[in-house]
Amino acid sequence: MAGRLRQRLRGCAMTVIRAQERESFVRCRRAWDLGARARQNYAPVEQPFDLQRAIRDALAVYYFPGMWDWDRATVLPLVLAGFERSMRRQREGRRLTDAEDDDWHGRVRLGEGMLRHYFAWAVTVDRFSPVRVDTDFDVNLSDPADPEWDMRGPDGEPIRYRGRLALLAVDTHDLYWLVEHRVCDEWAELDDLRLDERGLFACWAWPRFYLGMRIAGTVYTELRTEVPERIEAPPAPRRPVAVAQWHRRMYAGGTEEPEGVLQEGNDWFRRTRIPRTEEELARAGRRLSVEALAMTDPAAAVYPSPEPSRCAVCAYRPPCLAINAGQDPAAALAAGYRVRGEEAVEEGRLGGVTWGMGRGAMPPRFPTRGGA
Repeated sequence: MAGRLRQRLRGCAMTVIRAQERESFVRCRRAWDLGARARQNYAPVEQPFDLQRAIRDALAVYYFPGMWDWDRATVLPLVLAGFERSMRRQREGRRLTDAEDDDWHGRVRLGEGMLRHYFAWAVTVDRFSPVRVDTDFDVNLSDPADPEWDMRGPDGEPIRYRGRLALLAVDTHDLYWLVEHRVCDEWAELDDLRLDERGLFACWAWPRFYLGMRIAGTVYTELRTEVPERIEAPPAPRRPVAVAQWHRRMYAGGTEEPEGVLQEGNDWFRRTRIPRTEEELARAGRRLSVEALAMTDPAAAVYPSPEPSRCAVCAYRPPCLAINAGQDPAAALAAGYRVRGEEAVEEGRLGGVTWGMGRGAMPPRFPTRGGA
C-alpha cells in the first residue's frame, strides 16, 4: 500500500489537502483512506439526495453580486429555478425506485417552501453586500519547522489547502465576512460554531488567496428543515441593503474591530456572527500544516474510529465492516463504489473562479514569506 501511494503522490502536479478530506482524516482515518483522492479514491456509486447542496446553489443565485441591487421580486423566480436545477442534476443518469422518486419530490417541495419563507426573513436581516459567491480557494501551506517557507510534498511541489466558500460579504463598516449556509434539523450549539474548523481554516486561507484582505470572521446562516403551515408573503418588492460600488469593495479595508458574537433569528432561520482574532487564525494555520504532514505521509497509520452517530451515516460502512471481519473489501467496493476520474474544474459556475482573483494567474510555485 505505501509503495502504491508513493507512486500516486509523486505523479501529482501538486499535493492538495481538500477541506472535506482533512475533516475525514480527523474523524476516521479508514474512511479517509478509502475516499481521499490521494489515497484509494473510492466514491459511492449511489449517493443520497443532498438538500443542503441544492439550497446552497439556490442562495448563490440569491446573493449573486451582479443582481444584488435588483428588486427581490425579480430575483426570487431565478432562485427557485436554480434550486430545482440543482436537484434535477442529482437525479440525472439514475434509475430511481418509487421510494427514491418520492424522496426526491419530497425534498423539492421542502426546499422550495424553506426558500420562500427564507426570502421574507432575509430582507430584514441582510445588512451586507455580497462580493463573491460559491468560490474556490487554493493556498500553499507553510512548513511547520520553518514557517517562512512553503511545505513540500513527496513530489517536491508545494502542499496546498483547497476549499470553497459559499459567500464573501462586506458590511457597512467595510469588514469582510465569510458566510456559510447550513441546512439542519436542530440549531447548532454556539460552542460548536465557535469550534467549527472548516470555517476557521477558510478565514485563515482566504487572505493568503486574495492578498491583502482581512477576514473579520464567519457568519453562519442556519435553515431548519421545517416549513411553517403559513408562509409569510415576501414584503413589497424592494432592493436589499447595498454598499455602493460593490465591485470595488474587494479593495476596501475596515478600520473597526468587529463586535463580539451576535445571533438573530426566528423559529426557522438563525444567523450567528463569530469574529476571529489574528492569533486564532495563526494557530489554525499552524495546526493545518501539522495535520498536512501526517496526511501526506505515504506511511500514515490507517485505523477506524468507530462511534455510533458517525458510523451510522458513513458512506464507507460496508468495506469497513469487511475489513473489521478480516475479509477482503474488494467485493464490497466493487458492488457499491467507483474510482473517481480526474478532478474536473467546474468552469462557469456562478461567481466561481479557478485560481486567484485580480491577479490573473495560477498560484506561484516559489516559497512565500510571512506564512502562518
